[in-house]
Amino acid sequence: MNQLLPWHTAQWETVTSARAAGRLHHALLATGPAGVGKAQFLAALAAWLLCSSPNGDQPCGACRACLQNTAGTHPDCAVLSPDPLERAAFSTYPGQRCQMESSRKKPATVISVDQVRELSTRLVTTAHYGHYKLAVLLPADALNLAAANALLKLLEEPPDNTVFLLLSQRPAFLPATLRSRCQMLRFSAPPTSQARAWLNSDGPAADLALELGGGAPLQAAKLLAQDLETVWNVVCVGLAGLLAGTADPMRLARDWLKLPQQTLDTALYGWLRRALRNATGAPDAKLGNTFRTPPPQRLQAFASELEDFLRLREHPLSRDLALERLLYPLWVN
Repeated sequence: MNQLLPWHTAQWETVTSARAAGRLHHALLATGPAGVGKAQFLAALAAWLLCSSPNGDQPCGACRACLQNTAGTHPDCAVLSPDPLERAAFSTYPGQRCQMESSRKKPATVISVDQVRELSTRLVTTAHYGHYKLAVLLPADALNLAAANALLKLLEEPPDNTVFLLLSQRPAFLPATLRSRCQMLRFSAPPTSQARAWLNSDGPAADLALELGGGAPLQAAKLLAQDLETVWNVVCVGLAGLLAGTADPMRLARDWLKLPQQTLDTALYGWLRRALRNATGAPDAKLGNTFRTPPPQRLQAFASELEDFLRLREHPLSRDLALERLLYPLWVN
């Protein structure tokens, strides 16, 4: 059963009160930063809308519709995403036929027009259980232009008893005409105290994960699972060595390539943010009194190389070179 997160209460009340009043919008767009549980909210909402015998504003969890939804086989729920293996919420629902039949060496990155056309064919049929038909797009900003135009036609003249559930961290990437057909549900990071309570931790590791994860609890939980504190210490010690002229960038690069990729990226960005604050006259006590502040030009070069590293890291022949280049602006030789 998909559990509603404690900081989603306001958005949940918005949707449930609209349904109770017979004013549920046919297209809901969940927006907000990564790691605040937007997909989990849509999964909980889908479970409630599909349930044949809901207990107030909660699914019963025992009816045939609930069991099928849990198994990812509910006939009135279609989930569109670039790659079904890359989504946590709705992971039990398979990819659509047109997506799975095409042979790809790499995961797809867009929702294609063929997927939307197949969705359109599914939605014109009558709901199997006489309730809602759901179309879930994770994320909606993965729609290519042709797919977005095809979806717009569906939103302009939606099939009966159909609700579209869209998710986007970058709503500005969606066409304005498509956004205008949706009701926006905005999500943000909860208060730190609430995030700590959900993480069930109030130690320095949790504080660091929340800081570097932008205050997003789900993002912080991922970082904690990847031993963020250890990676953070490794990165801080290594960069301090570069600034002091006691570390070798080539050796650091070889060692850092063995670290969890997402956690390394987060630690590098976190260090850069703290260093920039320090360089602009707002000393960061967390960096310590012995922190050497590089000149702004070197920090700017480091920031530029960090963008290149994130872009080139997927290429096996370029990632090590990109990481070495990232470290050279801070190296005192």
